[in-house]
Amino acid sequence: MLTDSADPMDIRVLLIVHNENTMKQYLNILKTYNIQVFVTSSFLDLSTEICRQTYHGILVDLPTKMAAIRENRDYVYGLIQNFPVLQLRINEKTGELAGFYCSHPSIHNLTDFIEVGCRNFVPRAIRTDERKAIHLNIRLYKHKKDRKPERTVTLNLSRGGCFIFSTRQWETGNEAWMVIQELTDHTFISGEIRNVVKWGETLRIPGIGIEFRTISATQWSEINNRFLNVGKDEPHES
Repeated sequence: MLTDSADPMDIRVLLIVHNENTMKQYLNILKTYNIQVFVTSSFLDLSTEICRQTYHGILVDLPTKMAAIRENRDYVYGLIQNFPVLQLRINEKTGELAGFYCSHPSIHNLTDFIEVGCRNFVPRAIRTDERKAIHLNIRLYKHKKDRKPERTVTLNLSRGGCFIFSTRQWETGNEAWMVIQELTDHTFISGEIRNVVKWGETLRIPGIGIEFRTISATQWSEINNRFLNVGKDEPHES
């Protein structure tokens, strides 16, 4: 659902909260900010409207998150890890908002989150592919003729891509190349860099989130069947 607004606003956030009364409390607070707020009651059941929109950040009700983690921890963290995230709760005694931001030392409240975390963030859509914490050995190249690839590992893996630990300089939108040691086929796999976490800037592990672009059918099948256990499927591009 989208909160009513007479004028278009440039910052879009997704609010994830299960309890309807708590949702109303959050929306009453958020209406004083010049932002668009989309709302979903579940991590695990996202509507088409939610998935086709792009977001500058995610607001997460802490009790909702904790309940979802008990069901599927990897999916929850895979869903939100590429966004600025502010965890929220309502003080039951005062009705006031409390925020907990875990990945940026300069953010202390909701205003900071919007102005520091969201305003300069390039909006992106929610990725619904389940991510698994699988650590594959990777040789990571900036281009095919790169003579000094970075030897590293994946932190997680999904049908559509992976997040790779790296301390090198990368830019969102650029292409990267990799060889996955555990695959039978060692030809290059290419991907578009969709997310960059730079070393020393946040409390998160540095690296790059990659969406697979050029991958062979053999490699795709082995990733799906051997590591993700999701059965045979066709790659997005090959």
